[in-house]
Amino acid sequence: MHGPMWGLIGAVAVAACAPREEAPRTAMLEQGRLYTSWLYDNQYQKLWNRFSPEMRESFGSVGDLASFAGRAVTRLGPERRAIGERVDEVAPFQVYQRTASFDTSRQPMLIEWSLAEDGAVTGLVVRPVPDENR
Repeated sequence: MHGPMWGLIGAVAVAACAPREEAPRTAMLEQGRLYTSWLYDNQYQKLWNRFSPEMRESFGSVGDLASFAGRAVTRLGPERRAIGERVDEVAPFQVYQRTASFDTSRQPMLIEWSLAEDGAVTGLVVRPVPDENR
């Protein structure tokens, strides 16, 4: 067993050992990281399977998601490094934010996943980080 499965197992183990108030945050960090890795690895069907009905309606089909996300990921190039990440509660959702630098982007980018309590994706944003937030 290699790759993402071990990461997921590790995330569950870390979440189980974290202090009670820290466990949900840790689980959401790992979930955001997983969804981001799927985005980077063009695993759009996996993402589509986790999309809420509203997100599916917004994109229309897994092919439309692949077209949109594929262009964005290709334009950015590989992630060079994560600058920061966090999880905020914006009731009733958890919001995972990852700021990262990329090979072909002159400025850091924000990748943001809005997640329902069950982990369903209710929002996705990929945009440059405003100057005042750097």
